[in-house]
Amino acid sequence: MPFDPQVQAMRAAKAAGAVRPLYTMGIDEARAADLAAIQADAGRPEPVGAVTDTELPGPDGALPVRVYRPEGEGPFPVLVYYFGGGWTLGSIDTSDAICRALTNAAGCVTIAVGYRLAPEHRFPAAVFDCLAALEWAAEQAPEYGGDPARLAVGGDSAGGNLAAVISLLARDQDGPAISAQLLVYPNTDHASATASMAENDDPLFFNHRSVDWYWNHYLADPADGADFKASPLRAADHSGLPPALVITAEYDPLRDEGEAYAAKLAEAGTEVELSRYDGVVHGFFAMSGVLDAGRKAMAQAAGFLRRRLAPQAPVLLRQDELHGSLSDPVLDAMNFLNEVTYRFPEAISFAPGRPYEGFFEVEQIDEYLRRYLDRLAEDGLDRDRVRTQLFQYGRTNGQIHQLIARHLANDESIEVPAESVVVTAGCQEAMLLALRALCTGPGDVLLVSSPAYVGITGAARVLDIEIAPVPEGPDGLEPAAVAAVARELRAAGKRPRALYLVPDFANPSGTTLPLEVRRELLALAGEQDLLILEDNPYGFFVREGSPLPTLKSLDTAHRVLYLGSFAKTAFPGARVGYLVADQPVLGADGGRGLLADQLSKIKSMTTVNTSAVSQAVIGGMLIACDCKLREANAPAVAHYRNALETLLTELAKAFPVDRQDGPDGHGVSWNRPRGGFFLVVDVPVPIDQAALERSAREFGVLFTPMGDFYLHDAGSHQLRLSCSYLSDDQIAEGVGRLAAFLTAERARTVSGRNRTDG
Repeated sequence: MPFDPQVQAMRAAKAAGAVRPLYTMGIDEARAADLAAIQADAGRPEPVGAVTDTELPGPDGALPVRVYRPEGEGPFPVLVYYFGGGWTLGSIDTSDAICRALTNAAGCVTIAVGYRLAPEHRFPAAVFDCLAALEWAAEQAPEYGGDPARLAVGGDSAGGNLAAVISLLARDQDGPAISAQLLVYPNTDHASATASMAENDDPLFFNHRSVDWYWNHYLADPADGADFKASPLRAADHSGLPPALVITAEYDPLRDEGEAYAAKLAEAGTEVELSRYDGVVHGFFAMSGVLDAGRKAMAQAAGFLRRRLAPQAPVLLRQDELHGSLSDPVLDAMNFLNEVTYRFPEAISFAPGRPYEGFFEVEQIDEYLRRYLDRLAEDGLDRDRVRTQLFQYGRTNGQIHQLIARHLANDESIEVPAESVVVTAGCQEAMLLALRALCTGPGDVLLVSSPAYVGITGAARVLDIEIAPVPEGPDGLEPAAVAAVARELRAAGKRPRALYLVPDFANPSGTTLPLEVRRELLALAGEQDLLILEDNPYGFFVREGSPLPTLKSLDTAHRVLYLGSFAKTAFPGARVGYLVADQPVLGADGGRGLLADQLSKIKSMTTVNTSAVSQAVIGGMLIACDCKLREANAPAVAHYRNALETLLTELAKAFPVDRQDGPDGHGVSWNRPRGGFFLVVDVPVPIDQAALERSAREFGVLFTPMGDFYLHDAGSHQLRLSCSYLSDDQIAEGVGRLAAFLTAERARTVSGRNRTDG
């Protein structure tokens, strides 16, 4: 595969900075440059429970060691770690970030060994130093809270070579028992003539010339390369060795010899795990600060050590053994947003689309519940039947379906039989039910407006349903774009099955489909044999103009499945949503029923039914307003209209329209939604997770990067603002902080560009 995009960016930075290869430098210069580069890419060093710098008696004098201890009570397993650097560069400082991360993630005492370097001390000096360090660790581990009965060795590059060699020597010389060996892109064979050695010739990264340079410094005589203590691949016997994890990188001259060593271990009956990380280069394990692959490999290494060093090995699941949707970057992005929000509680947050809590009163729950129980009594239910309805499982498709059908008729002019309404545990369940029922095979594809609400894309990925993005125009989805995507899918032998959209004040873009476009989409759905999933959480909250009819209210051909929720119009904590599925279904026996009845079969195997208590509270609320929820939400409509107007006003103050463009302009613009909770701001600087963290930490304001909502490469210079639960003063203050952040980011970007150009 091509370079990982993060590696490609690193390469571009190296090229722009005219970074010299280490093998063109003198030893002292190379050592300083190597340490600086590693520390720059390693990220912020993690704090650990304790760090102790000490010495151990080596074969030819004292050797520095650094002992890392995790938080908590020991005894802990012990990892003896040998740093990389071609036996020529490096020190216990170069592996500091790695050792800290493994100490925390693996829960072990880590001992970093400062072995002697070549060319001052050539082979086999480093080998004997590292063996002495293993013996010292086995003896001294209890002093640092370590358990010598659970001992591992590890290292990266030349350190991986040394860890492999020490495992062989400990076996042959009856040394300390080693429980695991962690070998990260290890050198295993001197003068190896592999395909990866020939292929990797990029002067901006570790290449075959780098390999030769290191070996030439390490070996006093090239003939020594045949010794297994230099080339562990050449050992006569690889049986009886500790279980190993071997990590390699696609663009690494050492890739093939590392994988050959893994194969040699496996052939000899030694347990071995081999993981090649595609798209990355030698050294990526030490680059967790800038490479996602480095963080993933670190997590894998820690998991391997935990599993192998556990006193009674517990179950430990690997990420790559779980469903692929759990590695979706969107989920990581949302988790990161939650984490940043938690870490900076004083920041003004434009991030979540939460309802305004000023409309919530605890007493309302009791009032609504009482209303619902009174209605049941009026309908002739005695106390026993009321108790059963409230405390037992109840009807799979829900108990308040008739009230919801009345509300839809009153508020949205949607006339459907109550039996077509499925009451769900939030709208998210409605999405899952609809997708599971409609998409039957690998060729079925869900079309979604892009940028897209992450709930629908996440649901599709959990169900392994292919997603096809349809880029939005200024007013949302364009029928011609939908038709084009549908035709492309059919040409590829796939079936465009359904289209998901939020026609009113969409999340995240805030766009609203014009009435004529709604009619065109319904016609197009018939032409293309598409079903439409219409999600309408924000339709009540109009800022300007009049509410537009829903697609479902215009639907005469049963093309639209209508998704609804009471999260915004009542309160999210009830977790009550619904799905209108009035599509007729022809059974195998020729009988007809409703799609809602088929969905109940899926629901019975997932949530069984929606909470009867939550339904009772929402049912009481509907009874209290005579199922006219739009009228009951008049105060909320006014609040959200004012909040959006305030946000638009403050943005105009902070970023005057007449200064958007030009050399002296601020380069900031935004859309003007007709309602809802969200708007999108275009900015002249990249917006990602790192920028969001800087904004929270330095300026006290949060937002949502728009890149998280796109299914294609877009949104890198956009952010989403939500104003739904903020006061006017908070909005004004927050926009001011946002302006200060963008000004600083622009200066930072220009400064970085100037440094690169220089």
